[in-house]
Amino acid sequence: MERELERVREREPQMDRYDSLLKWMIERTRERTEGKVLIKAEEVPWQQTRHTMGRHYIGPDQWKEIGAPGWIIARTRTVANYRIGKHTHRGGGRLLYVLEGKGCTVNNGVRLDWEEGDLETLPVVVGENEHEHFAEPDRPQSFYVLMFWPFMEATANETRQMRESPDYKGPTDKDLFRPADFVPENARLKGLDIALDGPPKTLLDDLFLRRNQWRDMTSKGRWVIRKNDQRVELNRMGYYRWFIHPAFKDVVMRQILFWTHELPPGSRSGKQKHQGSRLHYVLEGKGYSVVDGKRYDWEPEDLLVLPIRVGGVVVQHFNSDPEKPARLAVAEPNWYDIMGVDMAAGFEQLENCPEFRE
Repeated sequence: MERELERVREREPQMDRYDSLLKWMIERTRERTEGKVLIKAEEVPWQQTRHTMGRHYIGPDQWKEIGAPGWIIARTRTVANYRIGKHTHRGGGRLLYVLEGKGCTVNNGVRLDWEEGDLETLPVVVGENEHEHFAEPDRPQSFYVLMFWPFMEATANETRQMRESPDYKGPTDKDLFRPADFVPENARLKGLDIALDGPPKTLLDDLFLRRNQWRDMTSKGRWVIRKNDQRVELNRMGYYRWFIHPAFKDVVMRQILFWTHELPPGSRSGKQKHQGSRLHYVLEGKGYSVVDGKRYDWEPEDLLVLPIRVGGVVVQHFNSDPEKPARLAVAEPNWYDIMGVDMAAGFEQLENCPEFRE
């Protein structure tokens, strides 16, 4: 009697930690490559939260769907009331571009006045930023709000509510409010008074010197960057008004670069290749952008997200209106000081805008 041969199923290959890491990286690349590039304003509903009325374009729940993860982007608006909610957060790292209106912010007891077209910064501070925004009564006011979580997480950032918006009618959740120990005892510790008048004698003291210089700059630098103080430059990409640039040493927050870009009627920007994670919020006008050969049409309040891709992205913007200008509010993380401008993709100008002359 012949013995029947039993087929033994081959053992599944075991996934070790290294292979697991490779698969994770490959999946992240796929998500960024296929991620969403254009977010239409009509797709983002208005929502009254305990803090303010707002449109939330990008948040952590969408990072796997977006070509440039890590951003937290919103647009707020108040109409009848003079203030929104009050909250506090450890660390800092927020930009608020004033889209309309006039008013002030009280941050840690200091009043910061702003008006349409200004950029308010809430920088990284020791302890917390406790702030509240006030607008002129019976006049619409709105912010374009930008946060980049990788920088914020590095400072143990956390936001808690202190007072709800007068327009909020929902239930109060006390777990979301600022506890008495929100600023821990470690934050209040003070060490030796290290005053360095001359060159530091050790590399450790060099860090303390840099700390002292940063604290001095934070106390004297610009928290509100006023539109009228920033000149417009014509460069290879078009008409830029820089608010935060790596060369600016007098602004208290530099981890996010910010500028506005104006396209003349019927014109176009230069064409550029760079690494992604650059955001374009449409302030006014209609047009389109070509990103890696694909066209994306935009109009006011849309958000164009340039994805992070291997080899970078190639982008050019076009104003489709022959009579009116288009304006974009542009932001990107300031990796340049620590990782270089090429960012592993290359920073290249492929074509100048029509208005630029050598």
